[in-house]
Amino acid sequence: MKAVHRCFWVLLYLGFISSIWAQDRGQITRLAKHFTPQQRMAALLSKSRMTTHPGSYRAPANAPDKSRVWDLGVYPGGSASALQGVNDFGVAMGWGDVPIEGGTETRMIGVPLFGSKVGQWFDSGLAAGEDDTAEAGGISNTGMIVGNIMDSNGWPVAYAWIPNQGGFLLGKYADDDGSIAIAINHSGTLIVGNSGKLLEDGTVRATPLVWTSKVIWNHGQPTLSWKMHVLPTGGWEKPGAVFDGIALIAWGGEGVNDSGQIAGDGWFYDPVLDQYWEIAVVWTPIEGTKKWKIQRLPKSADLAYNEALAINDLGEIAGDVWGFDSDKFQGALPALWSMRNGKTWSLRVLPTTSGLDYGWNVAWGINELGDLVGYCTDENWIGKATRWNTHNRGFVKNLEFPGDTSGAFAVNSQAIAVGYYQSIVSYDEDGNPIFGPPQAVAVQFR
Repeated sequence: MKAVHRCFWVLLYLGFISSIWAQDRGQITRLAKHFTPQQRMAALLSKSRMTTHPGSYRAPANAPDKSRVWDLGVYPGGSASALQGVNDFGVAMGWGDVPIEGGTETRMIGVPLFGSKVGQWFDSGLAAGEDDTAEAGGISNTGMIVGNIMDSNGWPVAYAWIPNQGGFLLGKYADDDGSIAIAINHSGTLIVGNSGKLLEDGTVRATPLVWTSKVIWNHGQPTLSWKMHVLPTGGWEKPGAVFDGIALIAWGGEGVNDSGQIAGDGWFYDPVLDQYWEIAVVWTPIEGTKKWKIQRLPKSADLAYNEALAINDLGEIAGDVWGFDSDKFQGALPALWSMRNGKTWSLRVLPTTSGLDYGWNVAWGINELGDLVGYCTDENWIGKATRWNTHNRGFVKNLEFPGDTSGAFAVNSQAIAVGYYQSIVSYDEDGNPIFGPPQAVAVQFR
């Protein structure tokens, strides 16, 4: 998509990056539970902890990176924050409680990691609502931030925002209840996410979306508009097409690169059985059109499900493979997909820090250097921010995040990983740790 790169320079002309230099470089919870990959994984992890009894094996120690750490805490006056994305200029975005009259509200927030305003938070000025779709979002190298805000109907709606300039709604599909923007590419020309509707039986139908940018000139002045496109689902949404008796009616794009490739998922959640079914897919742009073709990514021979969460400009995809049924929890393992010989996709299951045969281990982000970040759980099901590298099959290391539990969600070309950490504040009557609110953190590991 050569037009993507041409449009990037127009965006710079429009001044979207200027704000970065100005900084020196129904039930909403029901909808949110199914809209974002983090919430799907969190629900599965909670369930697996209750049904699996770990042994006494102690995981081997892993020496952490000697890294530069930004312990950013929370937005001033707030109580909780986490970082979701970071661009190549070191500006991070995330979500946090922002003080308002009479309390706080969750908003999209950002913070520069370099320059004279390092560590000085800024916010979108609009509520995201008390829901977990605040785990979606990203930031481009043009300074555009995407995620969602709360619409007038009480549901989240996809939203894009440029600090110091303002924001705009991206819209939702047809008569859906709401939508979210999950990721944006580096050049700020493609946004991906989904649009969903709560059905009468309590399930959620989600339509995968991509928004493409277009510059319109009026009286010599450029303005940017966005057009919504529905991504194909390849017939895999039909009952029984993938899993017996199951229709994968929920879909979403989770990551997008500057070539127009989109990584994402198709899934179904049964609220009665409290069970998920899921496949990972990649959409590739069809040359000369505004359309994409869909391909299913390979799954593990031992684990039935997988999900694709991020894609870099080399076309490498980060995510996980996992298995869970009513009889036995099979675990989740970090995964990397790449194109082999320019023809077929191959899957590599990545190592974990624990080496255990159970646990919840996910690769959330990937950069163009081949660094992947995410988290791995230990023998007590406590996650720690982790990194891998595509060039070294056996490489796995804990990131030097503070706190007792942590996770990394994105990494940029400067090897800066962003995410959150939490500290143990007490223990329940069974001796299980109780964690305090999440705190924002960034780490540069080389």
